[in-house]
Amino acid sequence: MSAIKNLMTKFDMKISIAIVGLVNSGKTEFVKRILQSDEFIAASVSNTAEFELQILDNFSLLTWDLDDHIPQKKTLWKRSILGANALLFLVDSTNKDSFQQNRKLIKDLVEKNFPIRLLVLSSKSDLPNSASVGELMTSLDLMGLDKTKCDVDLFKFSSKTGEGLYAIEEWLNRILFKRRERVINYTKIVACVTLCEESGAINEAILTETPNLTLLATLRELRRKVTIFSRTMRVHGSGEKIIEIASFKIPIVKEHRHIVALVVGPHDSVPRSIEISRNVLKIISPYCDKSLNLVKIIRDLYPLDVIY
Repeated sequence: MSAIKNLMTKFDMKISIAIVGLVNSGKTEFVKRILQSDEFIAASVSNTAEFELQILDNFSLLTWDLDDHIPQKKTLWKRSILGANALLFLVDSTNKDSFQQNRKLIKDLVEKNFPIRLLVLSSKSDLPNSASVGELMTSLDLMGLDKTKCDVDLFKFSSKTGEGLYAIEEWLNRILFKRRERVINYTKIVACVTLCEESGAINEAILTETPNLTLLATLRELRRKVTIFSRTMRVHGSGEKIIEIASFKIPIVKEHRHIVALVVGPHDSVPRSIEISRNVLKIISPYCDKSLNLVKIIRDLYPLDVIY
């Protein structure tokens, strides 16, 4: 079960998420990544080929194909899309010719439809020709939008690698269930495993002073999982995955030819753990064939996140 689907079906309340964007912006792939099953019921509305609806119990996913304008005068648009609990706008990050059109649509959406919160997703971020977050922020002029009308966030997303999925989950958790973030969500880093795909070298660090048999067994299994992840993701330049072993949550992150798996507590923030993993990757990437002191690197970078 995907993280988002698990979140939506965990609470006894009706929830609807609207997903809009141009044709081929990645909406269908995004929905498939969330559903990951045939349990949903597909519903259709006559004479509205641009609109699709997927339903599971109290959870609904609404998608709408946009063209050159926002259909704000359509009753179905007002009731379904603008009436949803959360609104997501997908942009194909590889189709830079569409950025100007997406910019106009987002501006019209904010200025004429007044959504309270909007999440823009940069889809297909695993492809080599995808635009960076900075390039999209500029091209879509997200900073120039009227903040008094709508708060806008931007995340990268890949339906193939899962990049961004857990950041989206936490955004939805915050928006839908009004869960306030702490100023800093410190994690409890227990251990770390790295792999360099060029040499096949695996490095390991235990951050706690009192490792138990459960942790040692977890690390043994994690080395196997990281090797499998490397083989699966070999054709992709980056990606991320979250696994659970014993009582630990483990984000596995790949950038270029390096992989970091961070062993953290079961209730720790996934986005922060992924951020820590990416920063560790930046430090270790030039030293693929050299032995590094991972314990010192992590403790120096994140002294308040380490369990002593």
